[in-house]
Parts: sequence; structure tokens; C-alpha cells
Amino acid sequence: MTVPQMLLLDEHDVDALTTPAVALGAARRTAEIVASGDLTTDRVQVGDELIWSRFLVGILPPLDLLGYKQFHRVEKRVRYTLHLFRRSTGDPMAMVDGRRITSLRTAATAAVAVGHQVAPGATVRVGVVGSGEEAKEGLRMLAGTASVDAVRVFSPTQANRDTYAAQLGDELGVPIEPVTTVAAALCAADVAYIATSAAGKPFLAFDDLAHVPIVAAIGSTRPDQRELKGDVLARAARVVVDCTDALREPGDVVDAVEGHSFDVKRAVLLGEELTAPRADHPGPVVFKSIGSVEQDLVLAHHLVEAAVQSGRGRTADAVASLRNMR
Repeated sequence: MTVPQMLLLDEHDVDALTTPAVALGAARRTAEIVASGDLTTDRVQVGDELIWSRFLVGILPPLDLLGYKQFHRVEKRVRYTLHLFRRSTGDPMAMVDGRRITSLRTAATAAVAVGHQVAPGATVRVGVVGSGEEAKEGLRMLAGTASVDAVRVFSPTQANRDTYAAQLGDELGVPIEPVTTVAAALCAADVAYIATSAAGKPFLAFDDLAHVPIVAAIGSTRPDQRELKGDVLARAARVVVDCTDALREPGDVVDAVEGHSFDVKRAVLLGEELTAPRADHPGPVVFKSIGSVEQDLVLAHHLVEAAVQSGRGRTADAVASLRNMR
């Protein structure tokens, strides 16, 4: 019996293989699959007084892919892995370190959404609210899909916004100005990238964003999280979402529906939006993202393909032995 081999990609492999082209290509492919409806996903979460763990599972026939992302947390220690299998045979394909995957797929998906709204050849000024990993990956991916001319960043902690400006400014070759208020970050922005912990009360109303043509809000992913006040989605010229769960799970959508009669049927899936010609809208286009397992899996799949092409990673015999059932 031939033992199938699987590819192992550690955090260094993921860092080396993740180019904007790979991540943005994965995001576009995911959007197409989501819009087609040709996928099956589910999740389970368990925990006790010490540890918390979640499994996100997906079956993606267009890629002949079955896989899951697993992560667990003990206090501040979190570990992530992705496991990929061939749907047609069940054979193991790869195990991929998932530490950066969540931030990367969220950022790439938002960048694809923003890039579709930017006029060809235009430069954009970006206002970033947040300075953590999601905000960093977000700006990196935005710079890969649009011509970023200047950036202003707000974080409530001066050291964090100063570090963000220095690090990303040097890395991307873009002038980044740390500012002391949200309003200052957004005052001249063509794109607002909102990437906070979303742990407190919603802090952005429609009037705060009415002058910004494109808004990407990615921080609120659960019912208890909020960045946008309910009137933002209700009054936006157009609302684009990454997946159908984004229309019922995040707290800012719940507020929009319950407090401002936001009709979720107005929203369009990103994959549908990408097939439509770009159009100018008389007000903000808001992209609302919560992330999804299919984004994780497609990005991991693209990284595996890049690894095979470049000879990156290690191979190992698959641990799971085969049993033939009657």
C-alpha cells in the first residue's frame, strides 16, 4: 500500500509564500465560490474553565477540497492550524500554520472589495482606525490592489499608532501620519479601513463617514461586537458583504436591522459585486466582513500550490491510516 504524503508549511513558509498576488488571488477565488453557493461549511466550539477551542470545517467541490481550521486559546496563548484533504479521495494534502491566515484572508478580501470600487488609475488616501495585526495586514493588501498615495492612522495608544506609521511607512514606501482622533484619520480619506477590537460601543455614525466613498469595516464579527452605528449600513449607498453570515452575526448589522430597519436584501455578496461593472455611487459603499472558513481554506490551498511550485515546505507520510469500510 502506498502511503500518501502531505506537505507541511510552518510559519516561516507562510511568511515567505504570502505575496499580495497569492492572497488577493485566493480572495477573488473564494468570492466566486461563495457567490456560486457550491460549498458546505459548519463549525463547532468547545471550552472549559481553562481552554477554548473552535473548529471551522468546509467542503469546496470547485477545488476538490475538504479541510478545517482549528484554533485553541489558553489565557493569551493561541495556536492555529489548517488541515487540507482531497475531497475526491479523502487523502491528506497539507498541514499549514494558521497564525497569519486569519488576518491575511480578511485583509485580502477587503482589499479586493475596495479595489473593485476604485476608478482605474486613481490614487487613494486611506484612513486607518486601528493599529493591530488586522490593520497592518489590511494596509499591506490595500497597497497591493490600489495605488495608495497617503495614509493617516488612529489608535488610542500613541505608541501603537507611532509604531504602525513607522513600520508600514518604511515597508510600503507610503507616507503615514499618526493622528490623535478618528475624525482626523478620516477627514480627507478616499478609503476608510476600520479594524479595531470592536469591544466597546459603536463609535462611527453615518455622518462620520458620509464623505468617505469606500468604507471597509472588518473588526466586528460577533453579535457582541460593534464598530459601526446602525445608521451606517441603513444609509449607505451600497452594502457589500463577504458571506451570508455577515448579514446576521455581527453586532453592527444587528443594530442596523433592529434599530434602523436595514433591509439585508439590499446587500450583495462580494462575488456578485465583482462580476458587475464598477460604478460611482452617491454615497459611501460599505464593505462588511466577518471572515469565513472558506477564505481560510482557499488561501491555504493557494499557499500549498505556491509551495509546490517553489519547492518550499517539507513532506511527511500522512499519519491517518486508511480503513476500507464495507
